[in-house]
Amino acid sequence: MDTPSMDTIYQAISALYDNPNANEKEKASKWLGEIQKSIHSWKIADELLQQKKDVHSCYFAAQTMRSKVQHNLSELPEEARVSLRDSLVAHLSGDLPETSQPILTQLCLALADLALQMPSWQNCTSDLIKSFSNKNNTALLEILTVLPQEIDSVSLKLGENRREDIRNELRSNTDLVTMFLKESITNTQNTQLALKIIKCMTSWIQVKAINIQEVPQNAVIAYCLQVLRDYNCINTLHDAASDCLCSLLHSLEENNNNEDIERLLFDSIAALEECYHIAVAHEEEEKAANFARIFTELGETFLEKIIAATASGQTHFAMRALELVLVCVGHHDYEVAEITFNLWYRLSEDVYRRDYQPLSDAFKPHIERLIEALARHCQCEPDHTQLPEEGDDFYVNNY
Repeated sequence: MDTPSMDTIYQAISALYDNPNANEKEKASKWLGEIQKSIHSWKIADELLQQKKDVHSCYFAAQTMRSKVQHNLSELPEEARVSLRDSLVAHLSGDLPETSQPILTQLCLALADLALQMPSWQNCTSDLIKSFSNKNNTALLEILTVLPQEIDSVSLKLGENRREDIRNELRSNTDLVTMFLKESITNTQNTQLALKIIKCMTSWIQVKAINIQEVPQNAVIAYCLQVLRDYNCINTLHDAASDCLCSLLHSLEENNNNEDIERLLFDSIAALEECYHIAVAHEEEEKAANFARIFTELGETFLEKIIAATASGQTHFAMRALELVLVCVGHHDYEVAEITFNLWYRLSEDVYRRDYQPLSDAFKPHIERLIEALARHCQCEPDHTQLPEEGDDFYVNNY
């Protein structure tokens, strides 16, 4: 395929997005798809991003860049990859068209995937922070969010050694990233930016690149707790803060033996019980479900220690987590109760496996309360006067 002119490219993009004729749209889509597969698409995408003519052409270019880096990076020699890196950084450092979040995401994914496939790019995290600090914090947050997420991407042909090298590099830059996020969360009053900061922290926690010992000083974790205590926060921010704390608890379960940190985090989360009750009172079902997720993760984090202490005749401080989870099982919505089921399954399996009567007796009150709460979920509403119809939760087919 010969290199098409830029005018032809723009005409095809316009036909794809603006032409009301379905056949013309299909023809343009097929032709642009062939362009994306060609060797010329590297240069075409770069020129489209430099010209910034409109949102549609920039999105096509960004999507093309991401796809080529992900699937066809072998087309470029090593020296060309360095030029590509510099070009992507330049595009992200400049002004993108309005409503450009999808464009930003695609370019950040392209840069992250490039970094993962460029072993010669040593210490890419600190380089990125230096490149974008005080220029485009939004782009930097997006890159730092997607970089950990892309490590396990099945689309990238990375060996396990390379993936582990990247994880180690992220861990070595934990302090730098944590400081950047602390400065960002401290200096912003913008909800959408705060949402990005929380999601970035969650990504780093999920790849175990955050030092658990530094949790008490972590400004983003403190902000997440503040969000959850705010009865008026928007649901998207509440969801993100909940995800972040659940990821932290999961990480804590696997790699921490510092009781001071465990107690601090447990007490901070247990103190959210009142917030759960307020969410229920105001019929904030999504927030109530988030608290159920957090309390359940809290119970699972400490479950082994709770059982071990109980088996030895002691009471672990985290035993209260089971009480918090039982409160959520009593929620009128069965889907909230369902969130807790894995915890009860793990508890029952471990207690059954140990086959120790005093241990079974210790958890008997919790299981009795669980069964009572579930029994209430299995009852029809008191004002329900008709037989259940087929497809209803309470309908039973006897044939």
